[in-house]
Amino acid sequence: MNIQEAKEEIKKTVKAYTARTEAGTFRIPVKRQRPVLLIGPPGIGKTAIMEQIARECGLGLVSYTMTHHTRQSAIGLPVLEQREFSGETYTITAYTMSEIIASVYEQMEQSGIREGILFLDEINCVSETLMPAMLQFLQYKTFGSHHLPEGWVIVAAGNPSAYNRAVRDFDTVTLDRVKRMEVEPDLEVWKRYALRQGLHPAVLSFLELKPECFYVMEAGRNGFVTGRGWEDLSEMLFTLEELKLPVEEVLFEQYLQEEETARAFAFYYRLYEKWSGQLRPERILQGEYRAEGQEEYRELPKLPFDERLCIVWLLLQRLSHMAETLEEQEKVTKSLEYFIGGLKRNKECRGEALTKACMEGLERRKKGMQVKKECGLLPSSEEEREKKLFEVIRNCMEQVRHGRDIRMFESRLEEEQEKAGVQREELTKALGNVTGFVKESFGTGQELIVLLTGILEHPGTGRVMREELSEEYRDAAAFLNTDAKEEALKRRL
Repeated sequence: MNIQEAKEEIKKTVKAYTARTEAGTFRIPVKRQRPVLLIGPPGIGKTAIMEQIARECGLGLVSYTMTHHTRQSAIGLPVLEQREFSGETYTITAYTMSEIIASVYEQMEQSGIREGILFLDEINCVSETLMPAMLQFLQYKTFGSHHLPEGWVIVAAGNPSAYNRAVRDFDTVTLDRVKRMEVEPDLEVWKRYALRQGLHPAVLSFLELKPECFYVMEAGRNGFVTGRGWEDLSEMLFTLEELKLPVEEVLFEQYLQEEETARAFAFYYRLYEKWSGQLRPERILQGEYRAEGQEEYRELPKLPFDERLCIVWLLLQRLSHMAETLEEQEKVTKSLEYFIGGLKRNKECRGEALTKACMEGLERRKKGMQVKKECGLLPSSEEEREKKLFEVIRNCMEQVRHGRDIRMFESRLEEEQEKAGVQREELTKALGNVTGFVKESFGTGQELIVLLTGILEHPGTGRVMREELSEEYRDAAAFLNTDAKEEALKRRL
């Protein structure tokens, strides 16, 4: 299965394991709740989907890389205790609580979330002395005499032996007590994820041209390339470009650790740099390419395919950025609306009473953010959005101190709603302009298929096109349903 299928399967497993009857007992008894064992090559997103599952299901998440643990840290340290048996006192060896299980309890105390996922990475690479204890933990959910709290699901991950010489195979007894899932790299699934995450257009367009370079980890090839490498390289490229720092050839080898792939992408990135400077995408987004005298656009149909594809992804990246900006603005607006609704429920909505209600509301949101951050469930985008919301509320509170009432908040809400409306209108126009530009410049071939696929698969651009350009949306879906299938068939042939 691919990583998306594994994510959905794990989500279903977690929901089933944490489901309770009307009496409050688990529908699936704890002893029947098999740990999930996720086996797949490195760098395909096993750790990332755990964070997504926990966030989407509202669960706690504790993660450990097991190669960093010794037998003592996993099981606990031995201590001597006095016990009485049949009237006789004996000295026995007991153990302090496992560091791993203690971390679960600590997070439960900090967050108040009683159910969650314990993710144990590189489970089949632990030391020889720790392996028996790990097998016992997978079977019985205990380290020594300490049990994993009820409501916590074990998900373990490891690499196949072909990718790691330190891998130890599980015996049949252990495998008969886990839910084993084997995951393979899948470029199409990764591209959908990468598009939603807004990865660098040079990366996405390069992999559209050379899909065989997405994941390189084969016997006989000197080096490797993973999805994680492409994602990290994308972040570095965006940052260097924003800081106006030069992108040197040596950078690509640091993330794409296979010489041939690094060299090919380095050449392609120079094409991206060229068109990033020459194309002036903002003109296309605003529809100015149709104006008379735009000579630079008339030669585009004669370009090689790799350069035409680079242009399409450049435009897709701009559209995705506009959609993400709109989405963040809409979320800030909804959060502000919810906050104001809470203030209105307060009978006193003026002066000091209003200021106090604001302070209490902000404090509750800050505590909620802190809990999510400590649990590793706070995306950077949400943190930035909350900071913006706090700033808006604080500005309104300053006005309240000068004698304004709740209407100050309502006025600010209208301003934020108007911003979102303007951004939505700009994105709607840009979607039509870019689609028109690609049709006029390159016709209805592979370039248009890539553009429309990117627009419809991105949640932001796809939603706005569906809601604001319904006819164009239906046409695009119909076009992809026929032409994309024909293109796929041509590729296979």
